[in-house]
Amino acid sequence: MALRRRGRDDRSDASAGAPPPTASSPDAPEPDTSTFEDELQALGFRPSGSSRRGGRMWSLTFNRFLTFVLHDYDDAVVLTWSFDLGEFVDERGWQSSLTDLSTAELYPQRDVRLPLDVEAVGAEITRVLATLRLDLGDPSL
Repeated sequence: MALRRRGRDDRSDASAGAPPPTASSPDAPEPDTSTFEDELQALGFRPSGSSRRGGRMWSLTFNRFLTFVLHDYDDAVVLTWSFDLGEFVDERGWQSSLTDLSTAELYPQRDVRLPLDVEAVGAEITRVLATLRLDLGDPSL
């Protein structure tokens, strides 16, 4: 479902001939007042500033280690994520061959460009979560 942006003008098509149904009409559709921003907030995203390329940034802290960042441009969004590997390893009492593990992060090789569609954003988050499932004891690794 593609959602409207805040401030976009909704004008009915005057060339259709018939007047639009009134709010009291039984055929009147429920007005959809949701904006893309509203739907992002419903997913848990919070505004977090501006992107270097001019878009608005949103962040979703999924858990203590995983954060999704969405760059909202006029025609599309770019979704990326980061996983605080250093904290994760340290909290488990593990160590690594990295000298300074405190700044170690996992992130994708490429960010994903999506349409201005909150369902596409949700589907991509689900896909990423599935790829992050890792059983270190799995013999097939």
